[in-house]
Order: sequence, then C-alpha cells, then structure tokens
Amino acid sequence: MRWRHAILLILLSALPRVADAQFISTPHDARSGAMGGCLVDDTDKRSVSIDYRQGFAIAGMADKRLTMLWPTGKAGLAAATYMHHGNLDYHEQQATAGYALRPLEWLLVGVGGTWLNIGTSDPHYTPQHWLAATALVQASMAHTKLSLLAGTRPWDASHPFRLHLQAQYAASTRLLTVVEMEMEECARLRMGMEYDYENRVQVRAGVATAPLVATFGIGFRHSMFRIDLGAEIHQTLGITPHTTLTLCF
Repeated sequence: MRWRHAILLILLSALPRVADAQFISTPHDARSGAMGGCLVDDTDKRSVSIDYRQGFAIAGMADKRLTMLWPTGKAGLAAATYMHHGNLDYHEQQATAGYALRPLEWLLVGVGGTWLNIGTSDPHYTPQHWLAATALVQASMAHTKLSLLAGTRPWDASHPFRLHLQAQYAASTRLLTVVEMEMEECARLRMGMEYDYENRVQVRAGVATAPLVATFGIGFRHSMFRIDLGAEIHQTLGITPHTTLTLCF
C-alpha cells in the first residue's frame, strides 16, 4: 500500500493550508459563507444549527458543524461549536466555546477558547493537538457595527496570530452589507450583502480575495425554522455547496 501512503503524505502537506483558509480561521455557516465568508451570526435568539459544507479541493473532503447560541438576556451571549473537517483518511476536529458580555448598550466584548485535533488513518502519523484563544470587541452605532476579532494560531509558527476587522452596515431593514479584512497568512478582503424580503426569504452574494472566490446563496425562514443554502465558486477548484439548518427558540 505504498502508493496510498504516498498520496496521504501529499494530502498532509497541502491540507493544513486548505484548513487554515477555510476551516480554522472562518468557521462560518451557509449564511455568512454566501456573503463572501464574512463572520456574520444571529445572536438575538437561542438556536441550534447543523451544517454541511462539501469541500471542492479533494473528493470526499467535507465540513460538518454543530452550533449552539444561548443569549443570556441583554447582558451576554454564550456559544459552543463542534466542527469536523476531513474524509476517511484525514480529519480535523475543533471544539470552541465562548462567552460575550455587554457592559454598555453599544459595546460587546467576549473571549473564547478552541481545541484543535489533527489526525489521519496512517498508523505511523502522530495526532497533533493545539489550544487557541480568541477575543472579540464589537461596537454598535445606529445602523453600523464595527468588530475586531483577534486570536492565536499555535499550529502555524510563522503566523501565530490572526486578526479580523469588520464593518456591518444596515442600509435599511431589508439590506445588510458587510466588509471584512482578514489578516492571517496573508491579507484577505471579504465583502458581502444580504437582501431580506418580509423576513422570510433572504438573497445573498459576496466575494473574497486571495484567492478570488465568488459566493451566493438564499435563505428561508418559517416560524422557528430556518434553512440557508450557499455556494462558493473558485475559478480552478469549482463549486462548493453549503447547507445549514437552524432551530430558533
């Protein structure tokens, strides 16, 4: 089975870079993924969501995620996420927990921790484990939200820190625009927009650079349930579909 081990070694040399760009740094759902990958979350209701993202780089590679959001009144927000990235030969598992407080009506501050595990089906490969930390500061002013997200990346000695700067602007109750600058291995610009029709149907589109990726999607809301569909289009790697199901209560 030498050929299989050779292929696995090639995947291991390439996958951490794919994971850093798509999995570890931006654990987004289909809604934010359709908006250029900007980190946009609903925080006004308790919710449980599951989502599935089919990878476009390697056959069988996919992301699965389970997320719980639990607002604690106006004072704070608790969140927990479990993600699995990989296929039968390679996997990454990530568990994240965080809590945010609102000391002022217009200010939200939070901290979080992440456990990351990387392993393969190769018995000669030693699984790797890391712990990372994240901090968030968000200011809300009229129709605008400004956010600063900073965190550690201990799995990458050459780029041990990450930084996200984001601006959200609600031009109306129906139209939301987002611009985000992500700085990790390189600077990456993300832009997206969402049009909400009668709080039932949402149409989204976006773009991200380095590499250039176009995104689009649609969402449907009915009572306590929401389904979001999205896709990323890479000029070389093709289309990556993404689906999220959410229960709000």
